Amino acid sequence: MIKIAVFDLDGTLVDSLTDLALNVNKGLKKAGCKEQPIENYKQYVGNGREVMVKLAMGEKSKDESLLKIATDTFNAEYAIHCNDNTKGYDGCDKMLETLAENGIKTAVLSNKPDEFVGDIVAKVYPDHTFTEAWGQKPEYKRKPDKEALTAMLDMYGITPDECIYIGDSDVDVLTAQNAGVHMAGVEWGFRGKAELLATGAPFVASTAEELTEYILKL
Repeated sequence: MIKIAVFDLDGTLVDSLTDLALNVNKGLKKAGCKEQPIENYKQYVGNGREVMVKLAMGEKSKDESLLKIATDTFNAEYAIHCNDNTKGYDGCDKMLETLAENGIKTAVLSNKPDEFVGDIVAKVYPDHTFTEAWGQKPEYKRKPDKEALTAMLDMYGITPDECIYIGDSDVDVLTAQNAGVHMAGVEWGFRGKAELLATGAPFVASTAEELTEYILKL
């Protein structure tokens, strides 16, 4: 039986693409780089802030001074505007409520910088209490390394077989595989069903209702 469902954040519980793109673009503009279309950020998100900014900058990211300008600008702007357009996906409120009613803990584990995660979760899901909500912490390696997820489970005495990790990208599938936990992908996120299946996701949900049913049957 599943005791905890751990979710990726961006592209899984929240649609944050517009806020991420707009604020990285502010950094690109200040660094004298070409701004990127919002849609392009679907391929940039998932491996943490540094990778996202580098991918958006392209070759110019090799210039450390420009990279610092772009990253510092993003950090400052996103701290103010991280919730301007970010919203939850359809049905996720009900899904979280149903899992809680069935005694299943819920948590967030994201590669987003840790300082942003709590504010976003609190704003988008104010009526739900997550057991933990972690972004990328300096003491743990970034996903897809298993380190942070394993540490979270150890805090509550939960075994890998009692956990499911849910996400929208190859990084999330690999995280679950590395930690030895159950995994489910979500089709509504940034990367799509094909990438999830190609990486080895055993199940990809089209709706939050489908995902809820899958978790409760494990």
